[in-house]
Amino acid sequence: QTSKADEASVYTNEDYRGRGYGVDVTTAWAAEVKKQGRIALYSTSWDNFTSQSLARNLKLVQYGTDILLS
Repeated sequence: QTSKADEASVYTNEDYRGRGYGVDVTTAWAAEVKKQGRIALYSTSWDNFTSQSLARNLKLVQYGTDILLS
C-alpha cells in the first residue's frame, strides 16, 4: 500500500467458495481504493487458477509478472 496504489488478493474459506463472495469483496475493495484516487492492483499466483478466474470475471488486465532470481 502506497499513496498511489493498493495491492490485494483474496482468500475465501472452503466452506464459502463458489458463492461469489470473492468477486463481491474484491469489487468493493477496488471501488474504495479508486474513490481515494489510488490504483487498485489485484495479485494472484500463476498456479492459482481460481483466483485468476475471479480476475477474469472482474475483467482485470494482466500488467506484470514476478521474476525470481536465483
